[in-house]
Amino acid sequence: MVERPDKDEPRTPRDEDDDRTLIEATEFASLPGDTGNDAEALARIGGYRLLELLGKGGMGSVWLAEQQHPVQRKVALKLVRSSVLDGLAKALFEVERQMLAQMAHPCIAQVYDAGSTEEGRPWFAMEWVPGEPITTYATDQGMDADDRIRLFMRICQGVQHAHERGIIHRDLKPANVLVYSIDGDHLPKIIDFGIATSLHDEGDAPQANSSDKAGTQAYMSPEQYAEDTQRIDTRSDVYALGVMLFELLTGARPPSTAQPDALETFHTSLGRRQTDQAHSIPDAAEAFDAARALNRELRFILARALAPDREDRYASAAELARDLERYLSDQVVEAVPMSRGYRWGKFARRNRLALSASALVMLALVSGLALALWGLIQAQSERDRAQLAATRAEQTSDFVINMLDSIDPDYASGADTALMRRVLDDAALRAGDELAEQPDILAQIALTIGGAYLAIGEDTSAAEHLDRAESLSADREDLLRLNLRAGLQLTTLDVRLGEPGRALERVERLVELTRTTLPPGDILRLDARSLQAHALHRLSDIEAAEPIILEVIAAATADEPPIRRVRLESLQTLGQMHSDRMQMEQAYEAFERILREIEEANDPALRELSLSVKNDVAVAYLREQRFAEAEAPLRELLDVRRSLFGDRHPMTLSAISNLAGSLRQQGRPNDALPFYQESMEGLLDLYGPLHPNSLIARYNLGNCLLDLDRADESVVLHREALRDARQELPNNSFMLGMFELGLGKSALAIGNADQAIELLTSANALISEAASPDHYRANEAREFLAQAQLLADGNQ
Repeated sequence: MVERPDKDEPRTPRDEDDDRTLIEATEFASLPGDTGNDAEALARIGGYRLLELLGKGGMGSVWLAEQQHPVQRKVALKLVRSSVLDGLAKALFEVERQMLAQMAHPCIAQVYDAGSTEEGRPWFAMEWVPGEPITTYATDQGMDADDRIRLFMRICQGVQHAHERGIIHRDLKPANVLVYSIDGDHLPKIIDFGIATSLHDEGDAPQANSSDKAGTQAYMSPEQYAEDTQRIDTRSDVYALGVMLFELLTGARPPSTAQPDALETFHTSLGRRQTDQAHSIPDAAEAFDAARALNRELRFILARALAPDREDRYASAAELARDLERYLSDQVVEAVPMSRGYRWGKFARRNRLALSASALVMLALVSGLALALWGLIQAQSERDRAQLAATRAEQTSDFVINMLDSIDPDYASGADTALMRRVLDDAALRAGDELAEQPDILAQIALTIGGAYLAIGEDTSAAEHLDRAESLSADREDLLRLNLRAGLQLTTLDVRLGEPGRALERVERLVELTRTTLPPGDILRLDARSLQAHALHRLSDIEAAEPIILEVIAAATADEPPIRRVRLESLQTLGQMHSDRMQMEQAYEAFERILREIEEANDPALRELSLSVKNDVAVAYLREQRFAEAEAPLRELLDVRRSLFGDRHPMTLSAISNLAGSLRQQGRPNDALPFYQESMEGLLDLYGPLHPNSLIARYNLGNCLLDLDRADESVVLHREALRDARQELPNNSFMLGMFELGLGKSALAIGNADQAIELLTSANALISEAASPDHYRANEAREFLAQAQLLADGNQ
């Protein structure tokens, strides 16, 4: 149920309205060759053996039949009644058969064969759909509103396909849209394009036999109910789609066209929340209540689809589907009355991460400058302070105003990292030119700009400005905190650049400096200790890192935003440690605690941390070999990071690599290959060939090529990765073991058993030592080692 707080699941349609049911085959008297109810003796028509009656109506019957030749399969066979062999009904049956035969769409049941019985009764065999009506299926599958809409959009595509061939269904309803599942995919099929009448009974209500009144009353458009044949066009099917969508989302139906006043009131109510008249309309209260609970945009979409006047409806099923797609992607929905506030609200929600990041950068720039000026003023004597304040306030004001004035409105409207780069590049140039004689202010600006560059993945520029900030503030007691902040950000950059040893050396100096100059509980002391543990973790020294990170978590109890961030980042490091040790219960507990606190804090500045933690959860899924579960969150994460940071940001490339791993481990190397290639190319561009992340990217791509039976290529990548890792990461036993495992598998694939045995034996020992003998990678090494030994024995 969409946005309905008092219920979790859509209501089940009333029993008397239950859709398509199997009817026991009990009457075969009119069929050739019938000998009663014996299943072995049921009649044959053409090359088909009738099994059981699925439904019947005024024109004929629908049978489940079995085709024997040239393929064996079950089909739905439609057979016209002998009582209507002559006249219009037979002609209409033939028209239906011809129209169905010309349609070819995955969401429309296909016609296979056609013919006539010896008595001249026309029939045709079509695809049998072993599914449930769409409403029943969606409820049974526990589908949420968005999934129901996506499923419904596929139905719209099938209806559009029919409309483009001049075919109007005229009896669209859940009973004629059957859905079944194959390999986890929801497959809908539209059935019964019977232009004269439906071939399925609807409860006890008899079906009309005239072409004018074909259909089911609850889903009929007003013009169809009025038998206004001159006005029936594709928009009549759009109306039926609107009824079906409302029922799919709420479990209720709008008032029928047989109640024109109620329908008009209902349609009007969709455009607003006032539905006071609902209870004065018999049997309509449920529909009005359901409409009131719907999302505003969905109500406007339904209002357009269900407009009593066809001129006010969507012109096609495709237009309806496009507006639903806009709703799902948080775009401007055409059915909603346009206003500046509505458009801006959609833009803000769609770009909330980018807007938040842009706002934070701008806030940091302005706030940083203000703090620098305030600190300088406080450090002067009374007379000097007044003079200095006037001079530097003017300089700072001019700098900020000129920088902000340089932003083109076209850039601002995008609100992405291009805007931030533009601001930062301008700030960096002007800072050097306009504030060269003011090193104190320039140090603050360099720190602010360097931190912003770090946030958007511009590592080279970040290092340049952070180094400048650290240098300008060195040995300045009045700029101690600025100097510490620059050093801490440089530590973060060292870790990102794959230099945890250099990061540890730098941060240990900072830990000692903060210990001797700052009080316990100071944010910079906590931050330094947290980064110290983070660097130790990156060096695989978890035993040394864990007590430090636990100490920080215990000390960072205040709920002030800076302290909260340090606590949450430290919890993330702890969760990563648990994940590395395969202590998954503790890892998930830490990650869930972080996400819960972020949600409760409702702080936009923590959104990227939330994304990072969700990535950690997906990595934990991968380590537990829950590869399919990891795919969806990784795809979502990748989409957001591409939008926010671009294709070459380190965090984007990390998400690309992890998604590739999920796909490959699901047995989908072809799907994974382009992601692995993109990840490797991006990391090589960012860091060069010897960075640990670049080595891992080569190793991963080699694994994917191996899965694609391209062992001659994989062995080259694995050999290069292992060679460089031995040089660059000589003390990282786990990483070396992984690279030896990769090359050992490739060597085995090309038949080099002796080399495979040597590598896999070493891989097992290294991984067992670094993780545990029970680690799944150690088990993998032993499995391939056994295969290599068998190959070696066979070669002797």
